[in-house]
Amino acid sequence: MLRLVAWLILLGTVAAVVGVVALPFALLEQAPSVLATDRLNPPQIARARALLAEHDPRRLRDGDVKALALSADELGLVLNYVLAQLGGGASQVSITPHRLSAQISAQLPENPVGRYVNLDILLSETAAMPAVDTLKIGRISVPGMLANPVLGGFFRLAYAHAGLSDPGSLLRGIEFSDSGVKLHYQWHTAIVDAVRNQLVPVEDADRLRDFHLALVALTAREQGPVALPKLLGPLFALAASRASSGDPQADNRAALIVLSSYVSGRRLNALVPTAADWPVPSRLSVRLHGRVDLAKHFVNSAALAATGGQAVAQTVGLFKELDDSRGGSGFSFIDLLADEAGTRFGKRATESRVMARALQPRAASALTDAEWMPAPTGLQEHMTEADFNRRYGGVDGPGYRAVLADIGRRIDAVALYR
Repeated sequence: MLRLVAWLILLGTVAAVVGVVALPFALLEQAPSVLATDRLNPPQIARARALLAEHDPRRLRDGDVKALALSADELGLVLNYVLAQLGGGASQVSITPHRLSAQISAQLPENPVGRYVNLDILLSETAAMPAVDTLKIGRISVPGMLANPVLGGFFRLAYAHAGLSDPGSLLRGIEFSDSGVKLHYQWHTAIVDAVRNQLVPVEDADRLRDFHLALVALTAREQGPVALPKLLGPLFALAASRASSGDPQADNRAALIVLSSYVSGRRLNALVPTAADWPVPSRLSVRLHGRVDLAKHFVNSAALAATGGQAVAQTVGLFKELDDSRGGSGFSFIDLLADEAGTRFGKRATESRVMARALQPRAASALTDAEWMPAPTGLQEHMTEADFNRRYGGVDGPGYRAVLADIGRRIDAVALYR
């Protein structure tokens, strides 16, 4: 009998160990269940911009009760943007009366187990928080009776961290219908600080400060208009010198965020509250190929690609040109060239640890405009929407695609992008 008990204990221990070891292989997979689209839809970006403006935290007062309505496509856009910021991935969302179904593939850093977390979830509408009907992570199915209390505990911890009592103190109700999801919420200013602290860890805040202080020193030595490479080069020289940081992708991302904020005239305290006390860099006119607008297009697209994904950066650039063609400065292929070059650089600068490290010394030694962006010779600009559609057939026309192909060839010829 004692021998039998000993064998049972041994087998149970072995089973537990095997289960723990095998669990990551069951949760993670080598291929995504949802494939990312190449480019987002400009009208969706327009809708997203309107939603962001309507629900901008700076316009909300503590205690305001608001309703946020999203179609399935818009919710998918939000999820894809968040996934891009976290490293990559894609989602598909389907909403019917009282039900929401979502498939999500999140990309992980390189590892021997699996590159993707594939999530399949079905939610049902309730009077309070939605309930999980089914949940599948990789090859593991989690019953709702287990998923709901675990997720409930997670949300309670998150709300307690933000100084809120429970999810009900923020969410006032969620409705699922054929038109999408409608979320009723009560705004609390504590949410901003809690989310910001989660999105910008202490080590990243310190990294941003290092690059910001380097920019302060750079601008103090310059006078009058300054070429963008005279700031980009030294910042990436700093990134190349920080081998001990162990994270070249984060260093490159920080350099682009700091420079994008400076060129656009924004302060970093929106990301890092303590940045309000950091030294203020001297204000200079930063130019690329002699133009302020091209410097902004390039570095903002680079920062967006480094933090939000290439597809988002490309679509935002295209959307701005379409928007300008309806009454702004007009559609400009020159601006689009700067957008595409910046997007290419931001993607390469953060694509992988190896690519990020290899790019740093090359970027540090690129000190002329042409080494960052090809000359815009022969590209048209200042076109109205009617002119653009007539001459190029719109964004789906063969004329537009031909110019995009030409822009791609020009960027391919730049040594920094080969």
